[in-house]
Amino acid sequence: MNAYLEKAGGYLRHLCLDIPTRLVGTAGNRAATDFFERTAGSLGWQTKTQRFDSLDYKTGKINLQAEETRFAISISPYSLGCNVQAELSTASTIEELRAGEHSGKILLLKGDLTREQLAPKKYVFYNPDAHKEIYRLLESQQPAAILTATAKNPAMAGAQYPFPLIEDGDFDIPTAFMTDVEGERLSAWAGKPLRLEMEAQRLPSWSENVCAFNGNQAGKRVVVCAHIDAKTGTPGAVDNASGVVVLLLLAEMLKAHPVSAPVELLAMNGEDHYSAGGELAYLGRHAGRLDQIRLAINVDGAGYRGSPSEISFYECPPFERDLALVEMKNFASMQEGAIWYQSDHMVFAMNQVPAIALTTAAFMEMETEIAHTEKDTPDLVDLSLLVDIARFLNGFINALAKGGEHA
Repeated sequence: MNAYLEKAGGYLRHLCLDIPTRLVGTAGNRAATDFFERTAGSLGWQTKTQRFDSLDYKTGKINLQAEETRFAISISPYSLGCNVQAELSTASTIEELRAGEHSGKILLLKGDLTREQLAPKKYVFYNPDAHKEIYRLLESQQPAAILTATAKNPAMAGAQYPFPLIEDGDFDIPTAFMTDVEGERLSAWAGKPLRLEMEAQRLPSWSENVCAFNGNQAGKRVVVCAHIDAKTGTPGAVDNASGVVVLLLLAEMLKAHPVSAPVELLAMNGEDHYSAGGELAYLGRHAGRLDQIRLAINVDGAGYRGSPSEISFYECPPFERDLALVEMKNFASMQEGAIWYQSDHMVFAMNQVPAIALTTAAFMEMETEIAHTEKDTPDLVDLSLLVDIARFLNGFINALAKGGEHA
């Protein structure tokens, strides 16, 4: 146990502290996937990487002012830069956006229009019609730039405040974001000229998924996955370096006590990226062959200090579900929890692959107060919870292998 705790701490510190960022498309992200590949390989696992195109970005100075009055504002991720002087127009409802004359102006979106972050234009897993209409109106009216004023909305945007309404490398109108309070201050200048200067550029790049296999071929495989990427500006300890740590601990446990059934450990890349590039690349590689997966198990947001781990099931056959619940009884730190839809287990479940998710019982607290912020640091992680999850998965996979193919 002590050896596993020590290794878990070393893995976590390396991913969160030695690597400056794990944002998709960055050198730090590639350092993280290289670390996972090297570590799994050193434990005797066969590794394969899957490269896909991605987008990084770089931002510099931003200045927004009306006459001598300046406003606090940030450049939206993946926005293009601009140097614009134009009249300010505003819209707070879809009706105002439809009816307004916004072409060539600096458009401030606020109120009802900015309650929740817009799904990226090409995001295939979730794309509501209301979001599509907002994009359509913005692109047809062609404002010179878009400013978005967003309130704190934990249910829709997590812990970020303000949050970028638009985070999309396929949207080409320069975009910046501010707090709802600052947006109200700016609204007083509607109809008057503003100056907006933003330094920003998109950087074509690449990233990788890393798959590690135990080498067995007989029967359908169990896939255990965790997303290895993180948002910019966060160490990403609970979200989701902790999940990657579980994969590496499990790799060592399954090396010590091999199973006859095929197992794949998958460091997925892109859960926190607008393009979901890793998920789409994985689905593309395995198109028509997803039925070769017996079960997908996703670890995300696990190990949050002070809260037990929770397991939930998604179209999981009774045999596998019952076996998991029996194994779970060996761990006081684990309990069954409610289903949730915000992570990579849904990539499998939406494609008729039975899935299990492991996270923290304090998921809503973590998501609304910690995730995607600088507060998500290694000291929030209880390493013993991660070791318990790995031990649970080791026992569960062994039980699955001994139980064979049950309906």
